[in-house]
Amino acid sequence: MGAIWMGSARVRGWRTACQAFTSRTGRRAFTCRVGHVLATGLVAASTVVVTGCGSESAPSEHDAAYAEIVDDEDARGEVGLDRVRAHLGSEDPAVRAMAVRALGRMEDPDQLERLSGMLDDPDPGVRAATATAMAQAVHGDDPGPVSAALTTRIGRETDPAALGSLATNLGRLAFGSPEDRAGADEALASVADRLPTQGEDPELVARLGLARGIEAFARGSRGDYTLSPELLNATVSLSSVLATGDVGGDMGGGPALAATRIRRLATAALVHTGQLAPTDAVRLLGDPDWGVRRHVVIGTARHGTTSGEVIPAGLEDPDPRVRVEALRAHDRWVRPEEGCAALLQAMGDGDPHVAATAIGLAARPCPDLESQRQALAAKVAALDDPDADWRGPARSLHSLAGIAPGDAGDGVAGAARHTNPFVRAWAARAAALTGDAAALTGLSDDSDANVREAALRGLGAVAGGGARDAYAAALESDDPQLVMTATRLLVEHGAGETSVSVLLAALARFTAAQRETERDARLALLDGIGAVGGFSSDDFTPYLADFDPVVADRAAALLTELTGTGHEAAPRRLPRAGAPDAARLVELASSAVRLHMAGLGDIVIALRPDLAATNADRFARLANEGHFDGLTFHRVEPNFVIQGGSPHANEYAGDGPYSRDEISDQAHWRGTVGLSTRGRDTGDAQIFINLTDNVRLDFNYTVYGEVVEGMEIVDAVQEGAVIERAEVIVR
Repeated sequence: MGAIWMGSARVRGWRTACQAFTSRTGRRAFTCRVGHVLATGLVAASTVVVTGCGSESAPSEHDAAYAEIVDDEDARGEVGLDRVRAHLGSEDPAVRAMAVRALGRMEDPDQLERLSGMLDDPDPGVRAATATAMAQAVHGDDPGPVSAALTTRIGRETDPAALGSLATNLGRLAFGSPEDRAGADEALASVADRLPTQGEDPELVARLGLARGIEAFARGSRGDYTLSPELLNATVSLSSVLATGDVGGDMGGGPALAATRIRRLATAALVHTGQLAPTDAVRLLGDPDWGVRRHVVIGTARHGTTSGEVIPAGLEDPDPRVRVEALRAHDRWVRPEEGCAALLQAMGDGDPHVAATAIGLAARPCPDLESQRQALAAKVAALDDPDADWRGPARSLHSLAGIAPGDAGDGVAGAARHTNPFVRAWAARAAALTGDAAALTGLSDDSDANVREAALRGLGAVAGGGARDAYAAALESDDPQLVMTATRLLVEHGAGETSVSVLLAALARFTAAQRETERDARLALLDGIGAVGGFSSDDFTPYLADFDPVVADRAAALLTELTGTGHEAAPRRLPRAGAPDAARLVELASSAVRLHMAGLGDIVIALRPDLAATNADRFARLANEGHFDGLTFHRVEPNFVIQGGSPHANEYAGDGPYSRDEISDQAHWRGTVGLSTRGRDTGDAQIFINLTDNVRLDFNYTVYGEVVEGMEIVDAVQEGAVIERAEVIVR
């Protein structure tokens, strides 16, 4: 089909355009793609084109080019990058931008020479993508050459979106010297001077890009740098940006949402450097957006400024996300002198995240210990009611054990018999605080690996070397986290009395499974074997050719230490799973995954193969295979993320193969869906959903989807919430 020119639009606008196409023509919009997704999270009017809208037709040349780029990129250069480099010369600016992004994802400074020329591409979307790619190429390396190139381009750039991308990517570089930081400060201030009027930049892309850059720059200072007067004035000005006629919202769109995000970012930047003036704090505390008010309260929690005005207002804020931060600020600045009345009151808050935060903070004694003890004990009593929600009572048991161990014994005994393993894990944590070795010993033989792991941790503190049999028995488990903990405890509590054979047997068993995502457990076992000693070179030699190069390198280092002779790793990688082809990319572009949450409702996650083709593909494939059915969200961090989809409901279990990072310029805005990792290119198919704008995750974690329905369900998810079923749907 021909292209539909959208004009100025948000990233998600491509779906709206396709729906409009469908309503006009009666043909289903099977796939629609935005030509250029820019670092600001918005798209440029001059470069946006939605292509491929129409029926299930054959993939276009655009699709074929993207599939080639994805395949080379996923191989991380193992098959060469010839196709990616060839596409740098494509007549299609969208293809050039994708090729540029792929080179940046190599995180290889040697790609800079090839990338730098693209900063002068005639298409502003390509220039924006190049700024992102160049900054990504020097991830972890000296940013000097990139800083100079971006600063020079800023002086010539006229397109709002490209200018915003230059600011975003300059601000996020890791500056090593005060001189370099001062130079970046000056360059960012110059962007503020070059901003077009809001009439010339109706979608606010330049301002949003600048706000992202300033926030990242301020955050990177780690508190030892203050913004220059020029950049400070620009930041304060951004904290006042409004869109005409609309106050915005969390999941809305257009300039109203952009303005909201700009104010949040600017306020956060002022907080990072401690330059949020009291007058600005009071002004922003009245902002209509909860996110802005939340950052004001975070500033008070960090620095204590205007605490007398901000904390009481925060505790009474209508939005629970602000109240969560106010409790944390209260805990630091008010509680030491005035006590815990506000904390105890918040334990009964109607929002579960506020209540959970208050209960967690109650794990330390208050001046009025008796009132605190009674409040927690009353909540713990609800564990006896099978119809009551267990989360608040279980967390309260842990806090009660911390302040009044003698009062928690009956609660621990009851919780240890609970049918829910999450409750039994809380019982183990509480038993560790009360020193209840008998309860911990019983729970160390629990049917659930997470309960056993929590019990072993407690036994390590309470029984030490007296529980070596329990540690050794846990090595027979197939749960990586449990085995890691057991190995550590065996080494800490009597390495000389541990038989190396049990560790070698566990290592062999995990290795035979050939699951890349169990790397952490195998490394822990290798290190444990090295610490215990008694192994021979024959025990480790096979691991020099391991399928995991990190494991092979560790084996080589241990063998070198054992023998005094250098050993080299020669890993034999497992076959790489094929990247999605052009037809599959077309299919994914109009697909979503619906999570049916038990007792809550549905969460619909639209896939973003334009951002992360291989990870969107795996998420959809696993959903189709039933991988997520019956799994849980095991991690819930108020004002951060919910994380789930682990077969073992913990951080260390996932799908077998690792997936590659697909870092893009998409910010981790509230509602975006990201890939859980434990280092570069270690995607394990667990998912996390951002509860707030978590821009500190930008350029480090992959975004491959976004919640388009059911964000209120996401907000309602608590620890242990069950994914009854996941299904792939066509949007």
